[in-house]
Amino acid sequence: MRKALATLAMPFVPGLCRAAALSPDPTGIWFDPDESGWGMSLAQQGDTVFALLFVYDSTGHPVWYVAPGLRPPASNPPGGPMATGALYRTVGPWFGTSFDPHAVGTTPVGTLTLQSVQPSQQSLQVGYVIDGTTVSKSVQPQTWGDDSALLFGSYEGGLRITGRSSPACDDVALGPIDASRAFNFQVTASTAGGAGQLQFIWGTGIDTACRLAGTYVQRGQLGTVAGAMACGEIGGTALVPGPNDDSVRLTDLAIGEHGFSGRAEVTRGSCTYTGHIGGVRLP
Repeated sequence: MRKALATLAMPFVPGLCRAAALSPDPTGIWFDPDESGWGMSLAQQGDTVFALLFVYDSTGHPVWYVAPGLRPPASNPPGGPMATGALYRTVGPWFGTSFDPHAVGTTPVGTLTLQSVQPSQQSLQVGYVIDGTTVSKSVQPQTWGDDSALLFGSYEGGLRITGRSSPACDDVALGPIDASRAFNFQVTASTAGGAGQLQFIWGTGIDTACRLAGTYVQRGQLGTVAGAMACGEIGGTALVPGPNDDSVRLTDLAIGEHGFSGRAEVTRGSCTYTGHIGGVRLP
């Protein structure tokens, strides 16, 4: 089956410009919680997404459709689809007998398109056409586990602000300011306790530090932390976030054995700052 599907991929053309990979990575199982029983599996490699649609045909029998080459359109204005490509029906030999590669076949049936519903990819709009029937569904990541405990630890990294909601908004520097200094994160369970409560403390370890106390929520393979942040002298009471301090959302957090990365959004008064956060795990 892999050989048959491989023939559907776009051939490599020297000099062809490759689009950027989708960010955040949509890899995972997607479904509609109000329509349990069907779903979609996505796996991204580079700028290509492989989609498997597991649904039912008009007689109620389960059927698979695959889109092995979803890519961002060459010309894609704001609000356009994230990725689109051809959709195929597959057939093959019964699993309980010896495998016959000659029994594997694919038939083009239509197209499949992915559209982000929110800037932070917490839900997708999937549209597909199969044998002339058009379907549009809103789906969300299916979640089985929780990576919050994996996030606990010490890291070297930083939080970089790259955008602000208005030119009138003051610059903010949440670190590292001096690239010659080590900038460390400490992620622990929050002293406030409760499900999903944790805290980030970061700084150079020399003078000032910042503390974010928030709630962790898992959605598919990615996590989100939302809470309040305070900055001040190390060990000072200013490091206890209050209701008037900056609000922070860390979204699309990918957490692994060697570190974490994600998007950052800081709201200070009427100004919103966006950027990225990440860290490499320290031994």
